[in-house]
Amino acid sequence: MCIMCLEILKGRMTILEGRKALTELVETTEERDLLKHYKELDEADDEKMLEIINRLDT
Repeated sequence: MCIMCLEILKGRMTILEGRKALTELVETTEERDLLKHYKELDEADDEKMLEIINRLDT
């Protein structure tokens, strides 16, 4: 699980803050799996983004 998802799950980051962090995460990551994950989150609306993050927690 990426650090951004973990922070959102723990309530230390909001979805809006997460969206802002996505830009920086994409720019600083070269790992394909993480880039795929970030793209999926970026393309999702807020509700779907939370579903994706909560699914990762199981």
